[in-house]
Amino acid sequence: MPLPLPGDDGQVQFMFTVARLTPGSSQPRRLENDGEEMLKCMQLYKLGVPLYTREAILNAYGQLKVSKRGDAIKVMAIDGTSVDFIINTGRVWAGADGYERELIRVAHRVITRDPITKERFEYGVTAFEKVRLNLFTTLHFWRNSPYYQLLRHLLDEYPKMPRITKIIGFDCGSMSRDMQGQPSNNSRARYQHAFLIALKEYLDARNFETTGQEVRVYVQNETYLERDIEVIRQFGVQVLQDPEGFLVIDEETVVFACRPECPVRQIVADLAMPAMMIWDHERDSTRVNGVPVQRIFDPWSTRLDSMMRFYHVQDFLNDEINFDKMDVCIRRPMADVYHGLNDPGPGGDANIAQPVA
Repeated sequence: MPLPLPGDDGQVQFMFTVARLTPGSSQPRRLENDGEEMLKCMQLYKLGVPLYTREAILNAYGQLKVSKRGDAIKVMAIDGTSVDFIINTGRVWAGADGYERELIRVAHRVITRDPITKERFEYGVTAFEKVRLNLFTTLHFWRNSPYYQLLRHLLDEYPKMPRITKIIGFDCGSMSRDMQGQPSNNSRARYQHAFLIALKEYLDARNFETTGQEVRVYVQNETYLERDIEVIRQFGVQVLQDPEGFLVIDEETVVFACRPECPVRQIVADLAMPAMMIWDHERDSTRVNGVPVQRIFDPWSTRLDSMMRFYHVQDFLNDEINFDKMDVCIRRPMADVYHGLNDPGPGGDANIAQPVA
């Protein structure tokens, strides 16, 4: 998985914690046939062959947990062939700024260290009680915000809400990292965690009237510090390791992802039809919030277009500071889907999900 590094010019550089090997060799694969392989993959993708399956994720995860630098793991390619990848975890690169960067775990961000002393540069950590109080205060503000009231109204007015038993939030960010005067995303992280907690409260109250079942809340984020995990658990949220969050997704799940650093939408489209998704609105793979970018971590696809036929899609109104431009996607009853596909109505389109009125 590519890992972003801030470049001197403000652009994003990429490093990889795994390298694909040439079949039958211990050497990294050469790239001259990439175009042909990409074309083959796209043909299989258009035929509906999944990029991600639970079995493949579990298999790779099991291998990675017991692998070390230099080991090779086997991953099943989209065409059914077995592909070997060598683990680069622990390999050190010298950065252009004079610091050395080390890959500390597969799919984790790199860390910065001094090239002479080899000491890692670590940000400070905010005190537990301050982090807890900040999240509690943010939760209070979010509960009373007009955006939360609008979301509640939207869900209250939806006539046939699917059954929901769990919520999973991806890449909501660290709330306890002290950036020592540098700009941080702590506010975004607090509001996104508060969003998950408040949504659980709303769904618990709604479920109590019907099933009495409590909704479970999970989060998956590789940037959490131990302090974050301690605080999050105090609010009844369970922290999962990557990729365990994807493995809990089923038809009774709410998926939340705001600017994640992995292809959440692509993975979800292959694994399940969740009850609800609240995720980025962006459909253009070259832009984020309308701003041109070199790469996007969570791109849209034709497969997602097809998936949206089964969902009502509505804007998630928010301040676009602690969140971004996002959609609320609620799974439609199958009878509603069947009716819409066969009788879209005057001027309608059976292939496009219509927003909730």
